[in-house]
Amino acid sequence: MHWADATARRVIKRRGDLERYVVASGITPSGHIHIGNAREVITADAIYRGLLNQGVEGELIFIGDTYDPLRKVYPFLPESYERYVGMPLSEIPCPEGCCESYAQHFLRPFLESLDDLGIEMSIYYADRCYKEGVYDNAIVTALEKRERIKEILNYYRSDPLPEDWYPLSVVCENCGKLSTTKVIDYNREEKVVEYICSCGYRNTVEPFRGRAKLPWRVDWPGRWSIFKVTVEPMGKDHGTSGGSYDTGARIAREIYNYQPPEKVIYEWIQLKVGKRAVPMSSSSGVVFAVKDWLSICHPEVLRYLI
Repeated sequence: MHWADATARRVIKRRGDLERYVVASGITPSGHIHIGNAREVITADAIYRGLLNQGVEGELIFIGDTYDPLRKVYPFLPESYERYVGMPLSEIPCPEGCCESYAQHFLRPFLESLDDLGIEMSIYYADRCYKEGVYDNAIVTALEKRERIKEILNYYRSDPLPEDWYPLSVVCENCGKLSTTKVIDYNREEKVVEYICSCGYRNTVEPFRGRAKLPWRVDWPGRWSIFKVTVEPMGKDHGTSGGSYDTGARIAREIYNYQPPEKVIYEWIQLKVGKRAVPMSSSSGVVFAVKDWLSICHPEVLRYLI
């Protein structure tokens, strides 16, 4: 039996009779997207097909983490991009001026290459989801249960989170940055947060419709409950003991009252550079893109190898 069919059977057995089984995948388009990233999507597609083979209804979804902040000026970027560090990827200009944003510049070629791999899925963009209010209820829940979230996260941390920590970052109205702001108060009755930014700006806002974003370890379980995710493949870093899946599973159950998806862990794909084998990395530029593979070999071979 193929591993995807075995996984599908296991998921159905554990989850019971569902109206629809949702298989999710996602990528942060911080740089050039490579076949190591494609492994997540191809794995998700295989599980999705396995579910269909079992005669159940399924959906394959992809969530582009386009609202994540730019963390640094990567080697492939000009020094002028220092001004954008901390801003959401969807709000940063395209490095080559050919796309509507930084996020789309790196995400679009990857999504187009998936057509050649025979993968069809529902595509969501995190920035649009936040701006359209999809995450609004998840944000309110996180703010109102922040002490419990902090307890869950601290259980897995060697250094506890600060007492004044909030599970939210506001997009500064002055400088446009996300990673330089700090929520300092939440008014439960008015549903507003007060925040300060390292640029010196301070204000009180409603943290909805794209004005704020949940941190990854809260965003992920919130996403599971929003999209009713049943199963999701993930790299070994997320699936390791105490990793973001473990914290996410508890937050899903205890905060969002949702059964976390079944996890399928995959190994990283390495690229031989000189005499060393190193993990491919979008941020370092050590990549081998799907389109590069398709120029030398059949897509079916890539699917088989992964």
